[in-house]
Amino acid sequence: MTYIPRQTKLNKERIEAKLEIGLIEELTLYCEYLDSDRDYVISQALEIAFRKDKGFAEWRQSRTDTAPGELPGSDRQRMKTQRARAGVSAETAPSAAGKI
Repeated sequence: MTYIPRQTKLNKERIEAKLEIGLIEELTLYCEYLDSDRDYVISQALEIAFRKDKGFAEWRQSRTDTAPGELPGSDRQRMKTQRARAGVSAETAPSAAGKI
């Protein structure tokens, strides 16, 4: 038995976004207020928006024409492209269903 639980490792991908200067200033202040970094604040804001937007949830549900655990078409193509760049074949790559 361990005293400290294992760290949860999340898969992260860097993105780039252009924001209005006023929004960046508000983000900076909010990060300071929360004593948190931009990545955390932006991630939390997006999670809240995705969770609370009922229209988005309905729209997303209507798109699920794939089998359980399978990525929608555009995500499937993006993952295939990323694997090809990394030199990973579909046979050796972990399945999307096993990721959290």
